[in-house]
Amino acid sequence: MESYTLLKVTAFGFIFELNSESCYFAQNGDFEIFLNGQFYGTANTNVISLLSLGSDMVYNVAVKNFFDEDIVFSVNTLKPGFVINVKDYNAAGDGVACDTAAINLAIYAAPAGSTVYIPKGKYMVDQVLLKSNVDIHLESGAVLCHGFDREKLAILKGYQKNYDHKDVTINASWEGHPLDCYASLIYGKDIENVHIYGEGVIDGNGDIGGFWHNPKVKNKAFRPKNVFLVNCRNIEISGLTSMNSASWNIHPFYCDNVSLRCLKIKSIEESPNTDGINPESCNNIDIIGCHFSVGDDCIAIKAGKYYMSIAHPRFTKNVNIRQCFMEKGHGGVVIGSEMSCGVYNVSVEKCLFRETDRGLRIKTRRGRGKDAIVDGIIFSKVEMQKVRHCFVVNMFYNCDPDGKSNYVRDKEPRPRDEFTPTIKNISLTEVIAREITGSAVFIYGLPESPVCGISVEKSILSFVDEAQRIHECPAMMDDFDTIKNLGIFIKNAQDVKLEENEIIGEAFCMTAQPTRKE
Repeated sequence: MESYTLLKVTAFGFIFELNSESCYFAQNGDFEIFLNGQFYGTANTNVISLLSLGSDMVYNVAVKNFFDEDIVFSVNTLKPGFVINVKDYNAAGDGVACDTAAINLAIYAAPAGSTVYIPKGKYMVDQVLLKSNVDIHLESGAVLCHGFDREKLAILKGYQKNYDHKDVTINASWEGHPLDCYASLIYGKDIENVHIYGEGVIDGNGDIGGFWHNPKVKNKAFRPKNVFLVNCRNIEISGLTSMNSASWNIHPFYCDNVSLRCLKIKSIEESPNTDGINPESCNNIDIIGCHFSVGDDCIAIKAGKYYMSIAHPRFTKNVNIRQCFMEKGHGGVVIGSEMSCGVYNVSVEKCLFRETDRGLRIKTRRGRGKDAIVDGIIFSKVEMQKVRHCFVVNMFYNCDPDGKSNYVRDKEPRPRDEFTPTIKNISLTEVIAREITGSAVFIYGLPESPVCGISVEKSILSFVDEAQRIHECPAMMDDFDTIKNLGIFIKNAQDVKLEENEIIGEAFCMTAQPTRKE
């Protein structure tokens, strides 16, 4: 096997992955990178993006001190058809003038195969509109800032009916429904073959735009995202930093073939619903080498609520997450709770979770229904450090206005119908979790729809001392009495396999038994 994999070559650089068994960070710490015999810099991650290089040039790459022998290879960066500088279209980049028109005109005027180049500077924009077959490169030091005056932002209609009201097109989504949203900083609809990349920054200004006051309340429209992609295909975003988003950072919706690599996703820890990357009703998604530190879930995989499963059904399938670092956040990798169209085949490999509230989290409830199936989740060779609850499956999720209803919270069996969700075939293998402060495994299925086919194997689960343990319900659900030193809890589940695991520290384990008071 080669010691590296070349993931992407662009007009301004390339991305490569060093093949290693360690999670996100290089096993031996810092290593050196040389280009054409000249020292370029040091790195310490297994996936590296170099995206501020020259076009149509050969680079002889040498990676030193990563393995016993140097890793050597050559890359020829691409020759772009056109490189269009937004400054030539009168973009100021001074952090004061509105550069929306200049940047959008540069994109609109670009021929197919062009790269729109955004040099160093601070560009205030209301929204950047993408165009098929036109890439965007943000130079190191380039910052796209979202306009923070809500009154000046355009509003994106959730859906639009045709003339005779017999057809509907979906433009926007808010928490699983086609609802009006303020225009996102970067927006693309029905586009293809676009790469947004570089070493620049996308700044949503959510912290100063007033969007975090009453964040769940619609104020003319719901909050914007930093990047919102609707019904797109063959989209790549690489190397950039996304920060201060008013809500979710990057939201691919009804998209196919999306690659997200070497991104830094930053949100203030207390900021509301500032998820990192949320693929919704998408197919073939790669999330590789990304670093998350956010105010909500790092990666949340979704597939709409009940209305969407009836009127515009589209499942999420084939999500590959590898070599990512989830640092803080409510959940590391989360599936749901919007999953009414179904989520299939999710792989999480060689990722590092540090101080997230939960590691892998699957959440749903009665009422999701209509193809609401989660099937085929593989979680392997993952490390967790000081994670509160490592693995949580909850089919009594109690958020949203109907989440507290007797219908949702009832622990007695109800008839299976079109509103009943299903979770099956979940595998955790070779997980190393150190200093767990809460629980290791918490699974609570529906009595009428047990979680089916769960395996936790060859894993090491190590808890902090009892004095440091957190005693709480690991899942957001009602009517669960806390259990002291809860390690493993499994109820309403079938075909459960727990084999070759090592548990270090005091841990109470309960499987297929009624809950009990502490």
